[in-house]
Amino acid sequence: MKKLFLMIFVLGLTSLSAQNYCMSAPEGFGAGATGGGTVTPVTVSTYADLNAKLKLTTPQVILVSGTINCSFTSILVANKTLIGLPGARLVNTNQTAEGSGILSLKPGSDNIIIRNLIFEGPGAYDVDGHDNLTSEATNIWVDHCEFQDGMDGNFDNKGTADNITISWCKFTYLKAPKAGGSGGADDHRFSDLVGSNKSNAPADGHYSVTFKNCYWAEGCRERMPRARNAELHILNCYYNTSLKNSLAIGIGGGDKNSTCYVEGSDFARIGKPFKDYISTDGGKVDVVFFKCLKAPANFGTGVSKPSYTYTTLPVSDVEKYVANKSCGAGATLQVSATGLFSTSCK
Repeated sequence: MKKLFLMIFVLGLTSLSAQNYCMSAPEGFGAGATGGGTVTPVTVSTYADLNAKLKLTTPQVILVSGTINCSFTSILVANKTLIGLPGARLVNTNQTAEGSGILSLKPGSDNIIIRNLIFEGPGAYDVDGHDNLTSEATNIWVDHCEFQDGMDGNFDNKGTADNITISWCKFTYLKAPKAGGSGGADDHRFSDLVGSNKSNAPADGHYSVTFKNCYWAEGCRERMPRARNAELHILNCYYNTSLKNSLAIGIGGGDKNSTCYVEGSDFARIGKPFKDYISTDGGKVDVVFFKCLKAPANFGTGVSKPSYTYTTLPVSDVEKYVANKSCGAGATLQVSATGLFSTSCK
């Protein structure tokens, strides 16, 4: 059994898949996130305590224990690491527009790590409500989380959000969608939005987001992700939903144009892998599918591979590792009561 304390990775773990599964630090556009660093962890088991710890201005490493029933919280968060102990779950089943959603990170939020948590919403209902997690934060790493049944969406990045890595996360809808909402969609199982409209963009004009080893699973219909004004890297991701009219990646140029480099990803079962939204968002869109399975043709004039350093899996192994129920995407890390990560996955 190989051990890690918070962000400190024990050298000698030589298997590529093991290193990739339990990363010591983020790779990609969110590589600058350090969260609460190595301060002594504190454990919370109530909504009030969780909220209080997130509001503190000092760095914190927060361990979440058990199921916490949440109210929608919009909060400024900085220099925080939030880690779920095994089975930890943040839940809000409120299906009203104002009461829905779990956590919204306000503009100005920065340097955040969230790992090994399950976010559970009430199921999709299109009344312009809230997401399980909404972020306008910069320098954020969300790793090994499972997002279930977000009402408006599972995990959206918009507004001032930038420099983001989302790794080993699973997105799914287990509850039937509710029809008749004021937004017009009777089936709003739309998972992940990047940018809320064609003019919405961070300070530098582009949402820089890495999706690595993520799994869009059963029940997802659209937005895997849907983006505008974006600079995306979708790496070693897995798509498998039985919905016949599902749409994986949707990209509009927006006011600042968009690029998307899709690498080593497996579109195993999806209605349509890609759609451009230039007709509604305007701008220019360039998408490259490099060494992917069941991918469409490239779109636009080309995209360069990201310049940062990162590890990859062979595309033939993506399903084997990413969809693994014990060691794949989702809240599958082993975490001790003192914040020790461990893995026997190889």
